[in-house]
This record gives sequence, C-alpha cells and structure tokens, in this order.
Amino acid sequence: MSWLMPALTREIKQAENSITLLVPFFEADGFSHLEDVLLAALERGVEVTFVSRYLMDSDSYNRTVLKSFAERAEDRDVEPALLRFVDYTQWDADVPQQQRRQSGATPAFTLHSKVIVFDNSKAYVGSANVTDYGFEHYLETGILLEGPPVDSFRDLVWFLFESDAASSVSLLD
Repeated sequence: MSWLMPALTREIKQAENSITLLVPFFEADGFSHLEDVLLAALERGVEVTFVSRYLMDSDSYNRTVLKSFAERAEDRDVEPALLRFVDYTQWDADVPQQQRRQSGATPAFTLHSKVIVFDNSKAYVGSANVTDYGFEHYLETGILLEGPPVDSFRDLVWFLFESDAASSVSLLD
C-alpha cells in the first residue's frame, strides 16, 4: 500500500472546495497519517465532511478519534462550518437507546464503504479503513477515479446525506 498514502495526501492537498470521507472505521494511529494534511485543507477553506458509524456513541473509537480531530481544528481557529460529522447507523425501532452503541446491539444497517470524494471530481474507492493496519499492514485494494465515473460516488454521498439513517453530529461540547 506504499502508493496509497502519497496518493491520498496529494489529492487532499489539491482539493479546493470539499473533501468527503465515507469510512466505517477510524483509529488514532491510522488517522495520524491524514490528520495534518486534512487540518491544512480546513485552514485553506476546504469543507471536510466525515461520514462514519457509531458517532452518536460517546465511547466509540470513531467518535474518540474524530472528536480529537475536531478539537485540534478548533484550537487552530478553523471555521466551524467547514468541518462536518455525519453518523450513518440505522437501528431497528425496537432497539433500546442504551443498546445503540458500538458495543451494544447490531445495527439494522450501517456504512461499510471506503470512499473519499475530492471536489466532486475525483474519488478514491478502496478497501482500506483509516487504521494503521488498513494503511500499513493489510493487503488492500483501491483506485483513484476521475471524470464521469465519479458522478455515481458523488450521488451516493448525497443520497446518504438525505437518508433517514444520516444524523449530523456535533463532536465539540
């Protein structure tokens, strides 16, 4: 996967308007590979949106990693409107609230895609989670798309945003 990190950081550095990350799993060591370049993008005025699972669960790994990122962005005086977090976890109506967590009940439906869309004109589609193992240890596959093939991934992002399973989440107190 030696090609993946340079390719992703290059696209993040070149983004002018927006970056949307659809990623089911984050962990601190893996996210550290992207954190500084994403903060620099925010400082340039690029809108960054994370779509993931279990962000409503205050104890989830994803929330912990992304909350730390939100705090770093806040410390750098990044415009809050540029950074957005969307939880995409659909629960059956009969699942009690206290079971709607990473270590609780199984969701009816949730995100497992690994897609990053850059300026609605390029998209990385692959198998790597934003984890150290995903970036450094596992054999993962992925492709960077440009042009018309990106349209379907852009449409997927908008479909997810508009669905009932998507919930905007504030990670700062």
